[in-house]
Parts: sequence; structure tokens; C-alpha cells
Amino acid sequence: MSIYKKDDMAKVLKAVKQADPPQIYLIFGDRFLCRKAAGEVVAALIPEAAARADAVNLIDGDQEEALKTLGLLKSYSLFGGRQIFQVNGSKLFHSRAVAKGIWDKARRAWQKKDIDAAGRYILQLAAVGHLSVLELAGLPDKNWRRNFGFPKPQESLSWIGEAVALCPQNDGAAGNQGPQNVVTAQYEAALTAGIPAGNILILLAETVDKRKKFYKFIQKCGLIIDLAVDSGTSSGARSKREAVLKGLIRQTLADFGKDIEPRAVQALIERVGFHPVAIVRETEKLALYADEAGRITMQDLREIIGRTREDALFEFTEACTDFNLERTLVLTARLLEAGMYPLVLVAGLRNHLRKLLLVRSLIDSARPAFVAGLTFAVFQKGYLVELKETRPEWTAELPSHPYALYMMFVKAQKMAVSGLLDWLRELLAVELNLKSSGLPPGLVFTRFLIGALAVRQ
Repeated sequence: MSIYKKDDMAKVLKAVKQADPPQIYLIFGDRFLCRKAAGEVVAALIPEAAARADAVNLIDGDQEEALKTLGLLKSYSLFGGRQIFQVNGSKLFHSRAVAKGIWDKARRAWQKKDIDAAGRYILQLAAVGHLSVLELAGLPDKNWRRNFGFPKPQESLSWIGEAVALCPQNDGAAGNQGPQNVVTAQYEAALTAGIPAGNILILLAETVDKRKKFYKFIQKCGLIIDLAVDSGTSSGARSKREAVLKGLIRQTLADFGKDIEPRAVQALIERVGFHPVAIVRETEKLALYADEAGRITMQDLREIIGRTREDALFEFTEACTDFNLERTLVLTARLLEAGMYPLVLVAGLRNHLRKLLLVRSLIDSARPAFVAGLTFAVFQKGYLVELKETRPEWTAELPSHPYALYMMFVKAQKMAVSGLLDWLRELLAVELNLKSSGLPPGLVFTRFLIGALAVRQ
């Protein structure tokens, strides 16, 4: 069998619709794109929507017992017909070779305040190294390299525990019941010997090690769909990412019988970024808002598409540390009404306060010397250059854009270390109340913000 790309889905569906389709599929790459492709494959295998409800068995890869899934795959159904076992987030293709990619995704997710994703990736990384999350942060440098195949990041890893604690899957995976190569060997043996004709396995994974024997087995005996998107910064990588998003926008609007102004497409991509699921949701909003109109315009975009969650969190933390009580209360109410998980607000504000505390400690350091009232030009060409030379391990945790970092210094020089520490203690009490008091989140935050901001105005 061949390895197919995103543009080959028509060929994939043709292969799936044949009388004797493959019984094992691997779909890897962006999470949303994988699930979308899997939905198309499942619909081709079982065209009747009513029949799919009882025939598709969804399995969470973070909680999966791989040998239990194999047992189901080898069993005959009491009802006859096809039975599909779809594993979302399979770990059968993880290894040291993909550990760096998993780590990079975790770090980017945390920086973007996507707490759920960051925690999920950290759990995956720990599983690759056969470690608990508690062992991960304190792992010595040489052990880190041995377990994951790349040097231990020279930065504070304190956020790892927080990301996992706030992740809905923080109870961890049940594991694969033995060494991974032994488990996959059992899959290969079962599929080679033959499983019930109607049983089909679909494995979804964000990252895979293509050198694995099981990958090559599926390439030979099954069907692989490669939906991986280059995350690099080159113009070619950016063009490929934009092409994926533009395809999703066009396809989504086609389902509504609409099109869109070319400049609105680019504006939508710039506003949302490379988040396929968000692009689809925002495009659907635009289509519904346009109502009878057949074309989406820039004006529609301005009126209906809000900012991303990252932007909203940034505005919340900035308003809070600007001591703008009224604005902070309004933003908190809006974010909670929009369905934002309350602990995400806590984590976002805590992360911001920790950065301000770090900046404040840099300001108080003798070298490099920070002078109050420093202009941005002097800061960028003088102080920042010396800071990166003398404290590279600290600057890695701070904003990379020079002006954003400068504004953080401007804000931090107005704050005392003791005041920032008080905030962190008060925020810990907020987290405790949210988890144990049963009080409405809005009330907990209102009480905290009035107490924290009113006295500091």
C-alpha cells in the first residue's frame, strides 16, 4: 500500500470503498486534520450514518491498554457487519526519535497558554522515557539525554507539574502492558494470521517514528495517511501551513454554499494562526452570520470574528497587573461566560506574575545594571544585549520580542517583590477555592480581584 498525503484523500477513499479494504490504517499529523480524515475514512467504510453509531468504537490513546484493544480487534462481533476501532492519540509509534518533537509541542502549547495540550504532551514525553511526571523535572542532564535523545533544556521546568495538574487527563495513561516492541509484534502477528474480516483498526497519532518496524508493516499491509505539517519558520513551511488553512476555509464555506473575499481569507488566517480546528469554527461562524449572502466580506470578518483565547488571556493579565479593576472584572465575566476553564485564568495570571517577578529580580541585580527611565532604543541596543550574554538561562523564559520585554520591565519596576509574592499567595487561595469550595467561579474571582486590585490602585 502507498503512503498518502492530504491532497490524496480522493485516492484514499477510492481504496477504502473497494470490496476488500485494508484492515489497518495509520493517520498522523495535526490532531484536528487526523480526526477529520478519519471521519471521512469511516464514512466510506460504513456509508449508512445510522449504522456507524453502533459500529465505531472510539478509544482514547492517553488511557488505552493496547493489548486490550488488540483483544477486541481479534474478537467476532455478535451483530455482524463491520466494527471499527479508532484509537485517538496512539502511542505505538513513540520513541526517543520523536521525543524532541513532543517536547517542542509541549513548550509551544504552554507559551500559548494552551494548558490542556501542554499537559497532554508532557504526559506523552514522560511515557516515552518510562518516567513519572514528578521524575521528569528533576531528571539529571545525562539521564535526560539518555531517555529522550536530546540535551535537557536549560530553563526552569517548574511549569511541567502545573501543566499536567491542570490537564483533564492528569491521571495518566494505563500504559501499553509491556515493552512497545513486544506489543506491536503481537499486533503484527495477529494481523498477519488474520483477524475477523469485518474488524478494522484506525490509529491516529500526532507524532510517529517512521523507522519503527510496525510503521513499515502498516505501510506494506495497510494504509498510511501523512498529514504532518512543517512547523518551521521558512517561507516554504509557512506557505504549506497557509495552504492547509485555505483549503479548510474553502471546504467549510463550500458546505454552506458560500465563498469569501481573498483579502478576508488572509486576514482570518492572520487572526487565528495555525489552528485548524479554530479556523473551521470561525469560518462556520462567518457563514452563519452572512445568512443569505453568498460571499463573506472583510466587514463580516471585523464584526463577527473575535480574538483568539491567547489574546483574551493576554488582555486579562495585562488589565489585572495594570490595576484596572473595572476592566479586569468585565474581562473575567466575559471569559467565564465564553466557557473558559477557570483554572486556565489562574494559570495564565500566575505565569504572568512569575515573569514579572523574574524581571523584577533582574532589575534589582547589580549586573547588568538597569536604569529607571531607560528608553526602548537604549534598552534594546545596550541593556538587552548584555542581559542575553550574562543571563541567557533567564531570558529564555521571557518574551522574545524586544519591545514586549521592554514593556514588561517598565511595568515590573513599578512593583515590589513582596507585592508580587503576595499576589501569588492570594492566587493559590483562589485555586484552592475553585477546586474545593463549590462556590461559583465568578464569585471567587470577583472577591479575589477586588481584594487584590482595589488596595493596590
